[in-house]
Amino acid sequence: MGGTTALGGTSPAGGLDSSGGNQATGGSLTTGGSSAVAGSSAGAASAGGTLATGGSRGGGGAASGGTSAPSTVGGSASVAGTPASGGSKGGGGAASGGARASGGTASVGGTLATGGTTGTGGAGSGGTIAPSTGGPRWVGRVDATNPNAVRFAWQGAGLVATVNGTSIAVKLRTEGTSTVYFQPVIDGKMATRFKVDTGSDQTVTLATGLAAADHVVELYRDTEGMYGLSTFLGFTSGTVKGAPPASGRLIEVVGDSISAGYGNLGSEPHPNWVASPACHWTADNSTWYQTYAALAGHALTLPAEVSTIARSGWGMYRDASGNTTGVLSSVYPNALGTNNNAVWGFVPKASVVVINLGTNDWALGDPGTPYETAYKTFIATIRSHYPDAWIFLTIGSMVGEPGLSQVKTHLANVVAALAATGDLKLATFDMGVQNMGADGSVPTGCDWHPNVADHQRMADILRQQLTAKLGW
Repeated sequence: MGGTTALGGTSPAGGLDSSGGNQATGGSLTTGGSSAVAGSSAGAASAGGTLATGGSRGGGGAASGGTSAPSTVGGSASVAGTPASGGSKGGGGAASGGARASGGTASVGGTLATGGTTGTGGAGSGGTIAPSTGGPRWVGRVDATNPNAVRFAWQGAGLVATVNGTSIAVKLRTEGTSTVYFQPVIDGKMATRFKVDTGSDQTVTLATGLAAADHVVELYRDTEGMYGLSTFLGFTSGTVKGAPPASGRLIEVVGDSISAGYGNLGSEPHPNWVASPACHWTADNSTWYQTYAALAGHALTLPAEVSTIARSGWGMYRDASGNTTGVLSSVYPNALGTNNNAVWGFVPKASVVVINLGTNDWALGDPGTPYETAYKTFIATIRSHYPDAWIFLTIGSMVGEPGLSQVKTHLANVVAALAATGDLKLATFDMGVQNMGADGSVPTGCDWHPNVADHQRMADILRQQLTAKLGW
């Protein structure tokens, strides 16, 4: 069974400022000619007192080593034996090596946990998978081909279930990386965030001392999708009685390290525009659940589910190093993160798609019209899956001038060009630039990335757009 971790309670998750090793290469952000951030490899950009366009190159230096081309088997995903990425070791020693499919039926004490993890369809079934009798409802991209060992990798993927009992526990597995964090939510309140290390399957108590009644349990993967594979092996305590119905609102996010939550629990001041002390990515200082999109979606009066497809350091046309293969369109069809051969089915239809890509495209300066061309091609792909969705083209909050104006001009050009073809459900806006004070002394998250407070500021901007365009 592996180790058992008790968490209990519903105390808020506290921010951990842990640097864990100098893997990250957060954008090379300089101002007024000052020296670049130590260890940064993205192009240095001057912002003259505002945050430069240095980019959000992150991900702990984990190289993708080439994304395997997805293959479809009869329209559903075939995921047996995910190939190794071949990339270098990522943040905090998290190698992206090949995650193995979980074989067999997971059991706890020889029998499957009450309620199981029964769902309908596999990765090809798409999105919010309706629960079978007595099972959870899956959120985001998962592979439920084996309902007793449901696999997921993208940040924010997880489940919602109605569970009866005074104590609630689950069993999880981590493969292909050293550590993955999860955020549980019990009856609408954040419970204690926890980690599951690679190795033996781990049983984790989410809450104890609850009323002897039904409870709504949410569990989300909190760690970026390029780090390994997670497998949910069932509830080991509490009786699963199905799941509350979905709201019918789905926000899909396509982005980079900002949307993934890179370093947002960390604290990095920049006196005289030099990071001191520097803070780099680790799994424990980065949380998807407190990113701008998750905060906006969950705070709505009628909450929206949020599915985030994001990869640190990558862009729309090129990555922070100028490589045109490091783009989100190359992994957008994937069901299980950045390195797998499972194809997503796009069955549930997103009401809104938020694209926040450009920070890394601008790490080496204005990429020009190829950025617009790549954007229009990608939107055509999105439209093939979601013909009726609003698509928001946004940027923020790590790009300063002159890059910010350049990005906004390109986004406006894309919207105008597509509007001329009859696509009128497009909107562009920016999320501003994070406030670092006059001299950089106001802390950001790690490697110049937005912290939770700045994510909340961006969430408020996104909510305004959701209200204006969809009436949410």
